[in-house]
Amino acid sequence: MMVMSMRAAVMGSKFALAIFIAHYLDLSSLGVYGLATGAIAIVPVSVNIGMNHLLMRTAVNAGLQDLVHSLWQYWSFVSAIYILLLAIAAVSAVVFGVASIWILLVAVIYLEHVGNDVFYLLSNRQHHLAANLIAFVRGAAWIAIYMPLAIAFPDMRTLSCLFAAWLMGGVVSMMLFAWLCRSWPWKAFAGRFRMSFVIDTVRKSYLFYVSDLSFVASQYIDRYLVTLFLGIKAAGIYFLFWTVANATTTFLGLVLQQKQRPLLIQAFARGGLPAHRQLAWRFMQISAVATLALSVAITSAFQVALPWLGQAALSGHLPVLWLIVTGMAVRYMADFGAMALFSSHEDRLMTITNVVSVIALVCAQLVLLPTAGLHGAGAAILLTSTGVLVWRYWSLFGSAARSRSDANPDTAASLGA
Repeated sequence: MMVMSMRAAVMGSKFALAIFIAHYLDLSSLGVYGLATGAIAIVPVSVNIGMNHLLMRTAVNAGLQDLVHSLWQYWSFVSAIYILLLAIAAVSAVVFGVASIWILLVAVIYLEHVGNDVFYLLSNRQHHLAANLIAFVRGAAWIAIYMPLAIAFPDMRTLSCLFAAWLMGGVVSMMLFAWLCRSWPWKAFAGRFRMSFVIDTVRKSYLFYVSDLSFVASQYIDRYLVTLFLGIKAAGIYFLFWTVANATTTFLGLVLQQKQRPLLIQAFARGGLPAHRQLAWRFMQISAVATLALSVAITSAFQVALPWLGQAALSGHLPVLWLIVTGMAVRYMADFGAMALFSSHEDRLMTITNVVSVIALVCAQLVLLPTAGLHGAGAAILLTSTGVLVWRYWSLFGSAARSRSDANPDTAASLGA
């Protein structure tokens, strides 16, 4: 119950923050915030070169000593890149007069990068309470402090103050991680950094890197294309509606996929492809029902509360809201297919579907945005996600009936318990 409450708080806080910006700032500021959060998602994927997925997958069964040693090598490499990015941002602010908010943004991105690693690390190690407690501090606690202060003190209603508060939340979450895992053999962090470890890991994880870049681009490139074709205010409208839809998928990711991922990995390791397919089929059905119910509930509640925002431009775009929500729901189910491919070691197929997905999305956006505006943005998500969903599920279950009939029905059931 406590874990569920923290997951709901994270989802609700991020949703509330977008509402807060739309109400107390303006849609243009919300558009800038949306572009910044896109960067917070894209940059870590670009920096980690796919290594995180390989390390987190092996973390399920790795010994602590080996795990900590691998983390030291990986985080040392990542930290060096962010130090360079921070130096570039600082020099740009001094020499070229670039807004200092970019320094804050780079620091936030770094802590979000490590924070996401920590979340998946602890989740895969079955430490769900610790993972979600740290995620709560990083994704909800600072928002709960910042928003009342910004309401009371109007001078704090700026993106600079918001990112500063976000940075403090990241710092506190990392301190909490250090305390909760203080019994781990951290002396390995005193060891020498070996670039050979990074090179060897990158060679093994290049497919993850290509897949991750494609996946994150398919998730976030649309807001940049909306800004390019329709302007920053339209991007604010789009991001707000995207946030409503994303609230559903984020919550389901925390509630369902966090537990499903390690169970699917274990099912494949213990029972092979038949046990994995059987468990994936059951998880897929659960995910579909939950996605439909939660999407309708959250979107209906938002539509009822929409007049309170005081943004008249939003009321004329309700069909866009439902179109985006539908597209995001289909995308979530397609993403479940990607997770099932990943957990069954179908890395190449997962990568190919991710690459095709982002190419198809960009092409659809380039055609539909100039002709259909925000409706085109939602339609592009729906069309491309539907195609990828069909492709992945056919790959997973197209020939699964025979395999499931041959499998022991008790194997998957025991793994999913």
